[in-house]
Amino acid sequence: MVEGEMAELERYIRMFEGVRRAPGPMWGAATQGRAPHKPLLLLAVLDLAARGALPAPFLDIGGDLVELNELFTGYWRRVVPAGRTSSIAFPFSRLHNEPFWELVTLPGRTIDAAAVNNVSTVVQLRALAAGARMDAELHLLMQGAEARAALRAALLAAHFDAAGAAALEARIAENAGAFTYSRELLVRAQRPVVREPDAGEEYPKAVRDQGFRRAVVTCYNHRCALCGVRIVTPEGRTAVDAAHIVPWAESHDDDIRNGMALCKLCHWAFDEGQLGVGGDYTVLAARTIGAAANVPGFLLTLAGRGIIPPADRALWPAQENLGRHWHRFGLN
Repeated sequence: MVEGEMAELERYIRMFEGVRRAPGPMWGAATQGRAPHKPLLLLAVLDLAARGALPAPFLDIGGDLVELNELFTGYWRRVVPAGRTSSIAFPFSRLHNEPFWELVTLPGRTIDAAAVNNVSTVVQLRALAAGARMDAELHLLMQGAEARAALRAALLAAHFDAAGAAALEARIAENAGAFTYSRELLVRAQRPVVREPDAGEEYPKAVRDQGFRRAVVTCYNHRCALCGVRIVTPEGRTAVDAAHIVPWAESHDDDIRNGMALCKLCHWAFDEGQLGVGGDYTVLAARTIGAAANVPGFLLTLAGRGIIPPADRALWPAQENLGRHWHRFGLN
């Protein structure tokens, strides 16, 4: 890093250290008794940059916010007392008060203190702004691993106590490992299915879980493979889980072809053997699903319908894994 870049980095480190936060007894010691929203969102934005998902100094809020929300929420849960929730819209709008972040207004709208203070949801934010523009110099710095590490360290040291900083550092490492693992899973899925009982064992469980979820849910475009439901809230929350076809405890297999994106109800029904997928990629339903006193609703109507698979045929569920599932529950 040349001398001019070092000077720029020091300038933004001071800005990150000086991010203004409202005090309050509800926040606890981990956040030094102050609202943690802004530094946590900045940690999430630094993760986006590390993943190559921040190509320009503009953060568009009109599109898919799932990744940003999941990064922010993961940090939030490490340092905020249980039961307290937030929306990424809250810090996204309030960072407008910092010198390196500017909300870009929609035509006919004006951003002032009153407008910003009225924003607590993404719907409200989208009614006000198209997104946020950060300084071009800051964006350029964020593209380098050394600068990102220095900016993260400044946020942790200035805004969290030792325990809070340690918890967030652990999450930073998990996020980096999960992104790497999800990329590995995508590469592995382009190869023939090979049983590798210990595949992924070198990663901690939290990293494996996050990486598997990211890979599977993204491949299915947040759509349930069985019922087809796709709901992504304005806040960036998705209705689907990443489900293993053959459970990890049995298979130790995070191959994308051993997974499907399933909504909460279909995930439960699949794990309980009430639904499965046959050799022709149609939905199977157990005889017991319509037993006396059961009211299966729309689940029974799924039988015989084709699944909604990934666009890439190579990522479809492996027949071997599907067969092991329906043989176990007698669905064939």
